[in-house]
Amino acid sequence: MKLRRRPGGTVFIVTALVGFAGLIGVARERHAAAMEATTARLLAVATALASEAVPLLAGMPETAAAADATVRRWATASSSHVALIDQDGWVRADSWATAALLGRLENQSAQPELEAARTAGVGTARRRSLTTDRPSLYVAAAVVGPEGTLGFARAAAETGDLPFPWFAALVVVLCAAAAGGVAQAWEHAAYRRAARHLSPWSDLPPGADLESLAEDADRHFRAVREEGERAQQAMRAALAEVSEGVVLIDSQARLRFANPAAERLLGSTLVIGRALVEAVRAPELMGAVQGTLEGGAASFTTCAGAEGAELAVRVCPLAHPLLAAAIVLRDVRGERQLERARRALVADLAHELRTPLTVLAGLAEEVSEQPELAELAAALNRQVKRLTTFAEDLEELAAIESGQVRLHREPIDVTAVARQVVADLSSEAGAGEVTLVVEGEPVWLESDPVRLGQVLTNLVSNGIRFNRRGGEVRVSVAAEGGGAVISVSDTGVGIPAQEIPFVFQRFYRVRRDEQSTGSGLGLAIVKHLMKVLGGTVHLTSQEGVGTTVVVQLPRHGGEPSGQEPEKGN
Repeated sequence: MKLRRRPGGTVFIVTALVGFAGLIGVARERHAAAMEATTARLLAVATALASEAVPLLAGMPETAAAADATVRRWATASSSHVALIDQDGWVRADSWATAALLGRLENQSAQPELEAARTAGVGTARRRSLTTDRPSLYVAAAVVGPEGTLGFARAAAETGDLPFPWFAALVVVLCAAAAGGVAQAWEHAAYRRAARHLSPWSDLPPGADLESLAEDADRHFRAVREEGERAQQAMRAALAEVSEGVVLIDSQARLRFANPAAERLLGSTLVIGRALVEAVRAPELMGAVQGTLEGGAASFTTCAGAEGAELAVRVCPLAHPLLAAAIVLRDVRGERQLERARRALVADLAHELRTPLTVLAGLAEEVSEQPELAELAAALNRQVKRLTTFAEDLEELAAIESGQVRLHREPIDVTAVARQVVADLSSEAGAGEVTLVVEGEPVWLESDPVRLGQVLTNLVSNGIRFNRRGGEVRVSVAAEGGGAVISVSDTGVGIPAQEIPFVFQRFYRVRRDEQSTGSGLGLAIVKHLMKVLGGTVHLTSQEGVGTTVVVQLPRHGGEPSGQEPEKGN
């Protein structure tokens, strides 16, 4: 495992090197500026002295004393080493030597400043002084008389070596150390932030190198991604075998997934990433999609599909960062055909029962005229009455399902309708020793009193028929949300839990014994009438305790919309 990098040392070294390079550059610039100033000063001294030295060098040796005094005067004034040198290179006056010692001084004709002055009139040179053994700057100016060059006036000053800025270097070191510390702190903070996110995806110990953590986390990420891709491939393979069409879209209604069944049912090619409206020409489907995307609730509709398919469409929202909704398409053409055939069968059956029932009713009347056949006549009349009720129920159900029922809406008091139904069934309840109770304040709404009475009659009649002696049927009416809620509760034998989902189906009877005389159509009629009235019905029951049916009616009744297509009941 790699050790975690420490950038503080690198930053310290780089900062120190940059600082020292800057210091050296600044020192060189300052030294060069100082040299230029010294050169200018010495040049002024040498030039001024050259202008005065013409008579001094021309009158040698008589003017030696005057030359010595002049040289010393200029040396004192300029704080420099001043000398007068004749054209042969011999020193004739020197501010650092007495007249007696001048003969011992070496010849200066080979010095570079004199050679330059002999040619150009002025010359400079920097070299180590033989007298002081220190770096010095020499500036010489030619002394020109009427007869030509008489000699040279020279001024010199010690320049010293290039000084090193020790204090500034210390500051640079301290700044480099501070920069290294800050860099190390930043790196440590960045490492902790990155490690906090990567550690859950890595098995490496704390303090591991960030690169190692990233590599280990990357391996985990790749494993998770591969697992997700395998799961996605499995899902795609499974959805490819599903007969229902499945389409997934994002919040902009762009296609993100579509299985082959969806393309087959819609009869178009669905291109991933394109807008759904470009491939689907079904306004009902697009309306349901738009409603779900805007409202966040599931939508149901139907539309025509390819090759005459009748599609039941369900659009449901998804809690997903990319996907917004799922569209499920189901071809209900076969179910609709079966439903239509079944409804036709019910209507035909009700119609065909009328003729034999008329014949049987006539026979029963003839038999009843013979006293010895009185018992047979009574039994025959009971069965005829039962079959007649069954035929009427069939006709009623067929009329409701075919849409032939016409509502006559008017303002009604729901509680008054319930009381009238209870009054009509009081004799039946008395025969079964069942108590009927109506409770609730007047609740007014707009509905069909006849059809509502038919619903309550079926519910209360069931409560009486399947009750125990001494039992009770309670009808409660209450206002809710501008509409009405009617609850019909009995203390009867109840319905087994496993049979509750089937009680609203046609011809379904929970108890098929000699005491059960119902046709199995009552609750089916209730369900379809409530759909026509724009309300809902819900049943709960506990075996041995009783059954409660809750009916909800809106303020203004009507055919409900936006409901999932019925699945054949």
